[in-house]
Amino acid sequence: MRKWFLALIIGAVFVFPSFAFAQGKIAIQSMDVSLWPEYDKADMLVINSIELSKDTVFPVQLDVRIPADSVLHTVAVGNSGDAVSDQGIEKTTAKDGEWLVVSIAATGPFIQIEYYDPGLKKDGDLRSYSYRWLSEYDVAEFTAVFQEPFDATQFESSLSLLDDGVHPDNMQYYFSSVGAVPAGKVFTFDLNYQKPTDALSVSRLEIQPVVVDENTPGRVSLNNYLPYIIGGLGVILIVGGFVYYRQSGRSGSKKSRRRQRTRTESEENENGVYCAQCGTRAHGGDRFCRTCGSRIRQQEE
Repeated sequence: MRKWFLALIIGAVFVFPSFAFAQGKIAIQSMDVSLWPEYDKADMLVINSIELSKDTVFPVQLDVRIPADSVLHTVAVGNSGDAVSDQGIEKTTAKDGEWLVVSIAATGPFIQIEYYDPGLKKDGDLRSYSYRWLSEYDVAEFTAVFQEPFDATQFESSLSLLDDGVHPDNMQYYFSSVGAVPAGKVFTFDLNYQKPTDALSVSRLEIQPVVVDENTPGRVSLNNYLPYIIGGLGVILIVGGFVYYRQSGRSGSKKSRRRQRTRTESEENENGVYCAQCGTRAHGGDRFCRTCGSRIRQQEE
């Protein structure tokens, strides 16, 4: 019995780690790296857009290597490429030789990592840069996208460049489809161009006016609520008028009663009756003097 129990424990030790490793295996379906030289800083802005394979079990820890001297700018995660967010993302960084390992707790298949690489070199008008990628995950489809700075000429790369046209920001773009990149392989390529000025691209971008209409997300249209507003004001006016009518009616009745009482007392004072003994004025209805107690003689009409 003990031998069977020992064999069961030994089997569990070997089986469960293998199962955990199989569950934690990560593969990258697509990797798009966008290189924006001299965009808003005098460095290379690198944007890595990663899509994990469909069989990835979340949450999962993803380790991405970037050059050790880079400045990490943004890490965002989401369920689609257009809906990534950098809010509440758990991440850590650790140096490993010439690399900075960014560990991300990914809760969705799309990850975006942005960093500034000071490796963009300047020699007069010549600009040159070397991009490096090293990952422990297989990449099924690797694509590189290049943004040509304003005033740049002779833009070249060691990759075959395809014209991607002028984008809405009025900047010229190129792209290159690399294909699969296996795990553990250092993938590199170079680019260079001529640029006579140090002006950043962002300084030349035209700010487009934002069109806000009834269909703009987050906008509240007054037309949708106007009938309710008018109806509410009508109810307030009706209730206010009713209250005013009630209050004014009560006030008028009280004033009438006060005026009638004052007029009655005034008439009584004008037709006043006096005590024959002490001369004190008697009030209406008095039969005896309130001062001396003598009987009041009423005047004959």
